[in-house]
Amino acid sequence: MELPLTPIRFLNRAAAIYPDKVAISNGDQQFTYRVFQERVARFGHALRGLGLGPGAVVAYLGLNNHQILEAYFGVLPAGLVLLPLNVRLRPQDLTYILSDAPAQALIVGPEFTALGFQLQEAVPGLQHLILLDDDAPAHAHSYEQLLAAAASDPLPYDGIDENSVAELFYTSGTTGRPKGVELTHRNLYLHAYSCIATLGINNRDVSLVGSVPLFHVNAWGTPHYMVAVGGTMSVVSRFDPLLVCQAIARDRVTAMGMVPTMLSALLAYPDLHKYDLSSLRWVLIGGAPPPSSMIAAARAQLNIDCFVGYGLSETCPLVTIALIKSTLDSHPQAELYARKAMTGLPGVGSEVRVVNSAGQDVAPDGTEIGEIWARGDNVMRGYHNLPEETALALAGGWFHTGDLATIDSEGYLQIKDRKKDIIISGGENISSVEIEDVFYQSPAVQEAAVIAVPDDRWGEVPLALVVLKPGHTATAAELLAFVGERLPRFKHPRSVEIRTEFPKTGTGKIIKNELRDPYWAGLETRIH
Repeated sequence: MELPLTPIRFLNRAAAIYPDKVAISNGDQQFTYRVFQERVARFGHALRGLGLGPGAVVAYLGLNNHQILEAYFGVLPAGLVLLPLNVRLRPQDLTYILSDAPAQALIVGPEFTALGFQLQEAVPGLQHLILLDDDAPAHAHSYEQLLAAAASDPLPYDGIDENSVAELFYTSGTTGRPKGVELTHRNLYLHAYSCIATLGINNRDVSLVGSVPLFHVNAWGTPHYMVAVGGTMSVVSRFDPLLVCQAIARDRVTAMGMVPTMLSALLAYPDLHKYDLSSLRWVLIGGAPPPSSMIAAARAQLNIDCFVGYGLSETCPLVTIALIKSTLDSHPQAELYARKAMTGLPGVGSEVRVVNSAGQDVAPDGTEIGEIWARGDNVMRGYHNLPEETALALAGGWFHTGDLATIDSEGYLQIKDRKKDIIISGGENISSVEIEDVFYQSPAVQEAAVIAVPDDRWGEVPLALVVLKPGHTATAAELLAFVGERLPRFKHPRSVEIRTEFPKTGTGKIIKNELRDPYWAGLETRIH
């Protein structure tokens, strides 16, 4: 017998086995698995009632809450595709994504109601606006009113094609325009099993799913694997040390994901000792590896295990996790902390290679650098409407990540750099190319190079180096203002330095590592 591999089955099982257990704790609201399944079913019926046909895209724009978790499981059984949106993007970026998808319905949180109407006007195909506000004008829908009027029986999943697209996530645009990553029902189902097996998740776990935004790559898989085992999801609207501490203490959180800047802020929170955080067992750190000293500090202050997880939009996301092999348990503690801060070992169901420019595996000596190639059940179907880019990314049956790394004799990967010079600041991917393109729009700029430089709070931030055109003048402040008008705030360079020339290769390419190295001299090697 074969059944379609789809996350819908996870909720059906959990509701049957744990009907009265809390599935979602959202501040002062709690939803059992019975209620969660009913609301999910009503949402699926409501979407069908709007006339949305198979494959239609339903977008979500809002902060973390129980409604986005309902969308994770309610959009799919209706035969539709979920598109979570990054709330930090500019309206024109959101307009591009909604048009490219193309989205036919948009769910909007109360913080973004005005923006939702603006986007509906800008995107011709966006037929339905669903507001999480209690009151909605005549030309929009109220989320709760839609649910109240819909049927509550679960939609069948038998007819779903497991290889059809379930979720569409857009990359951060590291090479210009964002690309839509198509993740199938099968991808999401088997990625959840990989996480359960690799991390040892079970029904007694309570995961804090709001510390990282649910539109962010670091959080995508959590709802699936938590529902699969019948665990509880504790939701906070955004990261704030106070909110996180309150949630951990209130819901007895056992596990959560963070980026290094969040963990650093949590450990530095002056009221940390006032909360009972003893239930917390581990923190999975994504976005950028922390220094090993942060791993040690988390153990000392909270008695928790911290380790790095590495993945990408194209891989659901987890590919590797920096867990300690049992054969290394007797090694010095300092070495184990260092290993937990590495890129790590392949998760269950994932395969990785580190290859040189000829496509040959590098030596497992922790020194020779190559590109990470990955394959597994979690790798995307492809880029939305980009067949040529898909073929390049998946050439030879492996996903070419663009990340440069070493691999050691124990099989641990360690990323050394990004082929595309991506900057990871506070867990957000920032394209140096995108920022450079904006500088080139200035009539005063002849050449621009954006590099990552260290920052105590964000790990690294963009620094812009520019060469002015002969006969033109511009101050650093003027150039920053020029760029600031054209990019979202989190992509703004921290500063601008004006140079007379750049080091270049024989073919005229700017040598970025020579520009970057002086800023990192004497510090830990810059890795992602």
